[in-house]
Amino acid sequence: MSKEAPNFVVRGIFIGASIGVLGYLIGFLPNLPRAIALGMVPGFVAGITLARAHKSKQKNDTE
Repeated sequence: MSKEAPNFVVRGIFIGASIGVLGYLIGFLPNLPRAIALGMVPGFVAGITLARAHKSKQKNDTE
């Protein structure tokens, strides 16, 4: 059985987009597509950061 690594980037994009939608619903941003895009960008960066941290942690555990 192969253990597949979770896709942190996609998860970060989805979480960021949902936070953007919440920001739109609360009233911080007046435009829904812009709110989604503004949430997806930091979600993408957070996903990359989390994936790199996970990769380095696995690398240190095997040594």
